[in-house]
Amino acid sequence: MLKYAIKNAYYNGKTVGYLYYDEERREYEIEIPETVKSYEAPCILSDFIQKNQYRIGKEWSYRWVCQRVTPPERQNIGQVLKANGMKEYDEFPLLVKNAGRCCQDECYIVKVEEG
Repeated sequence: MLKYAIKNAYYNGKTVGYLYYDEERREYEIEIPETVKSYEAPCILSDFIQKNQYRIGKEWSYRWVCQRVTPPERQNIGQVLKANGMKEYDEFPLLVKNAGRCCQDECYIVKVEEG
């Protein structure tokens, strides 16, 4: 299981969540610290915080990841994959290579080394 801190550069790199990735199952889950305010978190996470839900299941965690990477149906996806040294589409390497950054917010991911 890989673990990434979801940080918000706008709030001085504050950790606003943790993304877990199970490599064998290719599944995601997100956990949000209860101290995070909804306005500090990216959009999908903010909605969960407002409902007092701090553990996000596989489906919505996957949706959050997909919002942060180039979609597979993009017109020039072949060029995107080639530029990233990939032969086939996989959202996880794209997420990691771009540190989870997108144009919607100031959030990014940082791998958390266990141990």
